[in-house]
Amino acid sequence: MASSKKLISREEWEKRLNNVKIRKEDMNKLVMNFLVTEGNVEAAKKFRMESGTHPDIDLATITDRMAVKKAAQCGNVKDAIEKINDLNPEILDTNPQLFFQLQQQRLIELIRNGKVEAALEFAQEELAPRAEENIAKAFCSKAF
Repeated sequence: MASSKKLISREEWEKRLNNVKIRKEDMNKLVMNFLVTEGNVEAAKKFRMESGTHPDIDLATITDRMAVKKAAQCGNVKDAIEKINDLNPEILDTNPQLFFQLQQQRLIELIRNGKVEAALEFAQEELAPRAEENIAKAFCSKAF
């Protein structure tokens, strides 16, 4: 199967890259976004003072956000959901897809931990009704 994408040499790539002009303001926003996303609160504060670049979120919330991220990454999905609700109870209400994905991850963690019966019960009681909702919404959105 032939690819429709044109391959370019490394030299051509570097030439094109060198011709791209990135505004300092855009680069600063990118750096700030990285610092915030990675949870580097102190570095973000210093960068804000030095560059005048303001983050899109309140830096005071980063520690809480990182606690949610860590809980989810460690498989403590129930704890992550509780932390999200502590931060802002509307987040999961206004983003049902996120809540469904977190619940799916919770099911995966139950299976991973060998709790098959608990996983089946959880899937039947929590995921099945939401899956039906998501399927119905998907069909409705396609129809209109």
